[in-house]
Amino acid sequence: MATRGPGDTRRLFGRRRRAARLHSAARVLIAVAVLLLVLGGAWVVTFSSLLAADGVEVTGTDQLTKTEVEAAAAVPIGRPLARIDLDAVEERVRALPLVESVEASRSWPGTVQLRITERTAVAWIEIDGEFRGVDRFGSDFRRFDAPPDLTEIRVDTNDPRDRQQSFEGLGAVVDVLRSSAPDLLAAIEYGEAETQDSLMFQLTDGRSVRWGSAEDSERKIEVVSALLRTVQASEYDVSAPEQPTTRE
Repeated sequence: MATRGPGDTRRLFGRRRRAARLHSAARVLIAVAVLLLVLGGAWVVTFSSLLAADGVEVTGTDQLTKTEVEAAAAVPIGRPLARIDLDAVEERVRALPLVESVEASRSWPGTVQLRITERTAVAWIEIDGEFRGVDRFGSDFRRFDAPPDLTEIRVDTNDPRDRQQSFEGLGAVVDVLRSSAPDLLAAIEYGEAETQDSLMFQLTDGRSVRWGSAEDSERKIEVVSALLRTVQASEYDVSAPEQPTTRE
């Protein structure tokens, strides 16, 4: 077996050191290349016109037109999609009276998507001779030319806070009745309130139902439906559904 001399050992160690240096240099070059790619990609996404907003897609509208939504959204066409403030876009669209909610999102490479949920009138009220639609949240949001085929509500108070809370309570109860008890809703001539806790419904046959607040409406529907079938009375009070009362 051949024996390595001192010179051979030094050459071997030298080759190993050079290989280690080359390996380290390669790792540095790869890291630099990856960093440049990441920075370049970030620049393209954030600042380049390659991924700029070039259009708006609107879905979910029926009463509103796409043009109305786009005008309200004021999406800055030409700005990089990543730099568009979607919260601000949503806030501007929500300012439209017919909009209940909106969700804005990015659709690469250049589209802003707007998913709209429009307000739906569940009741109507006459205000200064005008017929106004009220949604399930109590928002008075649209005008009708004539009384629509919806539940009429009446709010008798001049206090702005009580008035709005009465709208909210009546709208919420009517909305629950629409989905859970349409037959009972059809028997209602109108709903009225002075405060959020004094909701009352007048039936078409002359009987009335004191509802109280909008809380526990599902339970109140069960109780009053049973009472209307089994107890003859002029007034039914289900404001405390566990202890309902009637009056001749």
